[in-house]
Amino acid sequence: MSAPSHDSQVRNHLDGARHLLGTWPGRFRYPEVLALLARRQSSYGPEDAVELARAVLARLGGRPVGVVCEELLERGEFDAAEYLLAGCGELRPYDAERLARHLESLRVRAAELVRQRLGALARRAQGAGVAWRDDPAETEALVEQARSGRPRVVARLDTLADDLERRIADAAGELSARLAPMERTGAAGRAAARVRALLDAGELVAASALLNREPPGAPIPEGMTAPPVWKAEWDPRQFLDCHLNPGRLRPPAFVDWRAADREGQELLASYGKLEHDPSAGAAAGFADALCRFLGAPPGPLTATPVEHSSFHLAYLDGLFGGPALSRLHPTGRVDLYVGGPGAVGLPDTGEGERPCVVVGPKVEPSGYTDRRPTAVLTLRDLLRVVVLTDVPDRAAALLGVLAPQWPVSALAGHSGSELGRILGGEPDVAWRTLRWISRLSLGCGPAAVQAMEHCTGMDPYLLLVMLRYAQDPVDGTDPVRRWTAAEGGWQRDEALTHALREELTARCGGPAAEVAWWAALAASDAVGGQVGREEAADMAEACGAEPWVRERVLAAVDELVRRGMLAVVPDGAELRVPLSGVVRALRAEAEQQLTVLLGRLALEREEGGEGPKAWHLNRYATVPAYARLRETPSAYEEFAEEARLQLAEEDFTPAGTLDSEPAVLLASLGPEFAEAHPHVRLDVRCPPGLRVAVPEPVLRAVLYEVMDNAAEALAGQDGVLQILVERESPEVLVVLRDSGPGLPERARSRPARIFGPTWTTRGDGRGRGLHRVRRFLQSRATDDVSADIEVLDPDNRALTGAAFRLVLPERDN
Repeated sequence: MSAPSHDSQVRNHLDGARHLLGTWPGRFRYPEVLALLARRQSSYGPEDAVELARAVLARLGGRPVGVVCEELLERGEFDAAEYLLAGCGELRPYDAERLARHLESLRVRAAELVRQRLGALARRAQGAGVAWRDDPAETEALVEQARSGRPRVVARLDTLADDLERRIADAAGELSARLAPMERTGAAGRAAARVRALLDAGELVAASALLNREPPGAPIPEGMTAPPVWKAEWDPRQFLDCHLNPGRLRPPAFVDWRAADREGQELLASYGKLEHDPSAGAAAGFADALCRFLGAPPGPLTATPVEHSSFHLAYLDGLFGGPALSRLHPTGRVDLYVGGPGAVGLPDTGEGERPCVVVGPKVEPSGYTDRRPTAVLTLRDLLRVVVLTDVPDRAAALLGVLAPQWPVSALAGHSGSELGRILGGEPDVAWRTLRWISRLSLGCGPAAVQAMEHCTGMDPYLLLVMLRYAQDPVDGTDPVRRWTAAEGGWQRDEALTHALREELTARCGGPAAEVAWWAALAASDAVGGQVGREEAADMAEACGAEPWVRERVLAAVDELVRRGMLAVVPDGAELRVPLSGVVRALRAEAEQQLTVLLGRLALEREEGGEGPKAWHLNRYATVPAYARLRETPSAYEEFAEEARLQLAEEDFTPAGTLDSEPAVLLASLGPEFAEAHPHVRLDVRCPPGLRVAVPEPVLRAVLYEVMDNAAEALAGQDGVLQILVERESPEVLVVLRDSGPGLPERARSRPARIFGPTWTTRGDGRGRGLHRVRRFLQSRATDDVSADIEVLDPDNRALTGAAFRLVLPERDN
C-alpha cells in the first residue's frame, strides 16, 4: 500500500480541525471561522488553514456575537450568518429575530441582483448581436448560490461579464477597422460619427446596419447625432449676429457653427426678427420656420396675442415626428408661445398639464429644480441644433432640451393605462419606447432602463411609479444611476420599494382583495408564481383566525384577475402571480404582511363594532351602494367592496336633488366629524337658508374629502378646522382653513398638482380626494359661475395650514 500523499494528509488535518472548530463554543465570535464552517467541505484547502490561524490569533477572545453576525451579513456570508443564528444561544430573542429578518431580506436582494445582472448582460448581448446562452436552470442555480453567499456568485457573474465584454470588443474592433477610412469631414464624416457613437454604446447591430448601408431599423437614442457642446464663455448673440450678417468678421470658433441648410438659416433669421418686431406676423413667422426646420409640411400659421403680455400663441409641429418619437405624443402638436422684444418671464399658460414651449429673446429658463409643463427654448439651444443635417436628429436634440424641463408625464402619460398605450403591446417596441422616455426626460441610458424593466416586469403602472420617483427623488439625489446592476441594483432603494408596494396594494381595490393578493403571493411558486385558489385561501386561513377570511379570499380572486394582479394559466386550473423583480422581493415578506393586515382588519372590526364610523361613509355619498351602507351598518363588509368598485367608476354628474343647503348639511356632518376626529375642533360659520345649485350627495362627498384631508393633516396633534360660507351672488364661497402643516413641500411651488388624479401623500388608494372634488365642482359650472376648488395663500396668522376655497353656484329662489 502506498503512503498517503502530502495533500491528503493536509486535508485530513483540515477535516479534523474543522470538526474541532464545529464543537468549539467560541466559534461564534470569529466571522472567519463561521465562514469556513458554513462552506462545503470540498471548497477549502491548505491556504484556508493559514488564513484561519491568522484571524484567530489577531482577535484573541473574539468579538460580540451580534457584531459578528452583522459583519457576516455585510460581507454577504449568508450561510455563515444562518449557522450562527441557528446554533448560538447568546443572542436575545428580539435581536435574533431582527437579524433573521435582515438575513432573509439580504438573501432576497442578492437573488434579485443576480437576475438583474443576467438580464443586463442579455440585453447588452442583444444590442451587440453577440450570442448569449439564456439558461433558466443555470439562472436558478446562481440564484440559489447567491442565497448562500454573495462573494462566490459575484465572482461567477464577473467572469460571465468579462467574457461577454471581450467578445463585444472583438466584434467592435472588426467594425471599427472598417470605419476608420470613412472618418473624415463632410457627409461621410457625419455618417461615420453616428456609427462611432453606436460602437461606443455597444449597439453593434445598429452600427453594422449603418456601416453596410442596410435599413437601420427602429431608431434608438444612442443612434441620434448629438448637438455640439456649447462653451460657457461664448456669447450666443455674437454667433447669431454672424449668421445674420455674413460680411462681418467672425470668430474662429464660428467655423463649426454654420447652419446646415436653408431651413436653419431661415429659423435664425426669424428669431432675429423677434428682437425688434412685436407683431403677430413675426411670431407666426418664427413658428412656421421652426415647424419647417423640423420637417413639418409648410402651411399658413397664425399667432394669437396672449392677454396682458408680449407673447403670441401659435403651435409647433414636427417635434414628435418619425416612428421613434410619435408614440410619445400621439397628436404630435404642442402649444408654442412666442415672445417679442418686451417679453420677459413666462406667460400664463393656464393650470393644465399639457406640455408647451416658450421662446423669446429675453426669456430664460426659471432655474427652479421642479418641473413644469412650460419649457423654454433659448437662442443657445437653437444655435446648437441648426448645425444638424438630419430632421430626426433635430427633433431628438430639441426634445433633449425640452423634456427635462417638463414633468415626466409629458412623455409617459398621467396614468398607468396611458403609459401602457404609449408603450404598446410588442415587447421590443415597449423596450425601445421606454428607452426614449428615459433618455429624453431623465437622461439615463440602457443600463438604467434595464433596471426598470427587471424591477417592474414592464408593468406600466409600476414603471410610472419609477419614472415619477426618478423625477422627484425623496432625498434630492439622482437615484437612476444607483438602480443599475453595476451599482448594486434597485433593491437597495427602500423608499422606491415602499412606493411600489403602495402602488400594488392600492391596485387591489380594497382590504379583502389585498388580503387575497398577499395570500396568493405567499403561497405561490417561487420560480413561476403559480398558485391554486384553494392554496391562497389556505394561506389566508392559516394567518388569520377570522371566520370570514376563506370565503372573502375566494370571492376576491376574480377581482384580482380583472385588475391584472393575478393571471389565469391556460388550463384554467391554477392562477399565476406575475413575478416582476419587486413582486419577487415582496414575496419574502408576504406571509408577514398578510398576518399584519388580517390582524389590523380584525382589530378594526372589533373596535368598529357594526362597521366604520359614520363619518367615513360620506365618501360614498354619490354611489348607489351608499343608501344600503347607511341603512344597514352591520352589513358594511357585504356592501363595502361594491361601494369601492362603484367609486372607481364614478359618474361625476350624478342625478339627484338639484340643490342643497350648506348650513343644514354642515350641521349634520359636524357630529360625525367630531366622532371620527376628536382632536380637531370644528369652527363653522354659515348663514342659514342659503342654497347652492349642487346636489346634496355631491356636496356631501365634496365636504367630506376636503374636511377629512384637513383632519388627516392634523393627525397626532390638536388643531382647528374653520369653515366660512359667504354669498357673493351668483357665487357661494366656502373657505376652509386649518392649523396644520400646510401643503406638502413638493406642492408649494405648484399647488395645482395636488388636484391630479394620481397625487397622494397617504397611499392605499386614497390619493383621488381633491381630484374628485375638482371633477365634481367643475361638472356643476353654469354660464355665470365657474365652479371649482382653489388653493389660497395661508394669510391667516393663526390658521397657517392649508387653505381652500370652494366656488359654488348659488341656487335661484
